[in-house]
Amino acid sequence: MNQKVVSVILITAVLGISLLLSGCGKKGLPVAPRQVALPAVNDLASVIEGDTVILTWTVPEIKEKKGPSIAGFAVNKAMSPVQESDCKNCPVKYKAVAEITSGLKGKSGKVEYTGKLEKGFKYYFKVTAFSEDAAAESRDSNMVEFIY
Repeated sequence: MNQKVVSVILITAVLGISLLLSGCGKKGLPVAPRQVALPAVNDLASVIEGDTVILTWTVPEIKEKKGPSIAGFAVNKAMSPVQESDCKNCPVKYKAVAEITSGLKGKSGKVEYTGKLEKGFKYYFKVTAFSEDAAAESRDSNMVEFIY
């Protein structure tokens, strides 16, 4: 064989082997399929009656038909003594105080939570929606805060 033909075959073989051995991208751990997020509550409101707070919100509409449905809501509360100085950049530490799974289409499509209050505290409330198997959760709702 001629020297040029051998060189072309050798170069073609080296290129072919290098293509076979190279990867198709960055290798990493498997990633779960994207979950469809539940819509967040955006109209959380509060009313204080005596020593009780009544939170109300509307069940958000799910726009994706194949997405999970809302099975309930988690009510989260944080409280700090009024005499403590406000720290603008300090994180608020919420604690789940209730799960609401029934009456999701209450009066006028509203959901309601009632809780007792203690005097001398600043209260923060927010809610999140969750799916049947808790595989999907919404973003936090708008926050309600007040001093009692």
